[in-house]
Amino acid sequence: MTIRDMHSGAAVTGVLASGERGRTFRLLCSRLSPAELADVRNALDTRIEGSRIETASWIPGADWRGTAHQPIYEKGARRNPDLAALMFGLMAWEAFERHEDDWYTERFSMGGEEDRFRVYFKPDR
Repeated sequence: MTIRDMHSGAAVTGVLASGERGRTFRLLCSRLSPAELADVRNALDTRIEGSRIETASWIPGADWRGTAHQPIYEKGARRNPDLAALMFGLMAWEAFERHEDDWYTERFSMGGEEDRFRVYFKPDR
């Protein structure tokens, strides 16, 4: 449905369609096979279904080997860990954007710019 800014409630749109993030998302999608993309999307959908809060960077865990996320690192990011993290974050954004419920989001930090992470919250009904 919609991803909304946690503070303003405004819809956040166009993230995957334009700018540097949009180009990175399209690059990732072009480097993965349709089956690999479907596996990543299914894994994310399964993870967030029924959830009320998710921290995107915690979803894949530290070791992606043997998971649906492994092709993001190996093929999408060509083994660049920083690019893989960005690409995974964009796939997570797409999953929340695609979800049937609205989600609110904000970036948080645990001590510095390098420790920033995105959290998604499902509003109370």
